[in-house]
Amino acid sequence: AGQEVARDGEYLLPIKRHDSTMVQGSFHVKDFSKEKLRLPLTTNRVHVIDILPESVVTKKSIAEVQIDEQGEFQYSEDLGIAKVAVVERHQNTGNVAVGLIRGYGIRKGAIALSIAHDSHNIITVGVNDEEMEFAVNSLIEQGGGIVLVEDQQILANMPLPIGGIMSDQTGERVEAQLSKIHEVAFQQLGICGGVEPVMTLCFMSLAVIPEIKITDMGLFDVTKFEFIPIEAESTEHNQLAEGKAEEELVLANSIR
Repeated sequence: AGQEVARDGEYLLPIKRHDSTMVQGSFHVKDFSKEKLRLPLTTNRVHVIDILPESVVTKKSIAEVQIDEQGEFQYSEDLGIAKVAVVERHQNTGNVAVGLIRGYGIRKGAIALSIAHDSHNIITVGVNDEEMEFAVNSLIEQGGGIVLVEDQQILANMPLPIGGIMSDQTGERVEAQLSKIHEVAFQQLGICGGVEPVMTLCFMSLAVIPEIKITDMGLFDVTKFEFIPIEAESTEHNQLAEGKAEEELVLANSIR
């Protein structure tokens, strides 16, 4: 005995708009600049957030990355490891945490969102600090939402003025904007085909889903329920290598 509300892609019932002034998104970001996106390293062995396709669960891994002459992380398309950063946007703390993510697939530009469960800080991924800085600043200027950039130009965006997480536009308008965002993400920025470019990032800072996430306070090991450094210890690297060897041995014996 339900009521028909839509037919042939059209919404049938009257739409009443309400004033959303009281719930407009607010951005209180203190002293943000690309300097806060720097990632100096003393070793090339680092913890990375490994994305699992079509899942919000991530894997804690150790990888070897490239470092430039100043000891800074250097993006390499061949390795598929990019910077991910969370910028606090509510209390003017100035907190910015930088980590590394693998499996997202970005090859150009940057993407920034103000949808990042549950704190809904700003989260950004990019191939260099300049692109990420531009993406974050563009996101703040538009009052939150989603923005994709390349070469200091906005390629696609969707403002979300209500709390920085909701649109005040029609469902049709949102669908059109999101379709454009997906098109640009896959075709121009190089996001992996098995990755949902928006929703994947939305859950990268939700520090209750295993195994590893990032908040504005740093990289968080959900399994151990503690913050961990970007740099990986040699002993930990050896332990993971030994564990992998044991898994391979068990698999080989099972095949036999």
